[in-house]
Amino acid sequence: MTELETLLLRQLEQQQLDSERLVSVLSKQLQSLQKVLVEQQNDSEELRRALHQSDQRNAAAVDKLTKRFEALTEQLTALRMR
Repeated sequence: MTELETLLLRQLEQQQLDSERLVSVLSKQLQSLQKVLVEQQNDSEELRRALHQSDQRNAAAVDKLTKRFEALTEQLTALRMR
């Protein structure tokens, strides 16, 4: 093997090692990002549920207030007619 071939082989081996390290680092970063994504998806789902429950409570409160307003309006109308 010539000196040039030896040098090229060493460079190729170094590039292979560098590539393997890069793949390892990128794999770890990807795992970290996937973990964060799952956590964010879970948080989003919790927020959606909380918002839905809040919407239901608010709708019930508005319905209750509307019925009370209507009842009070009827009472006021009845008092005016006396």
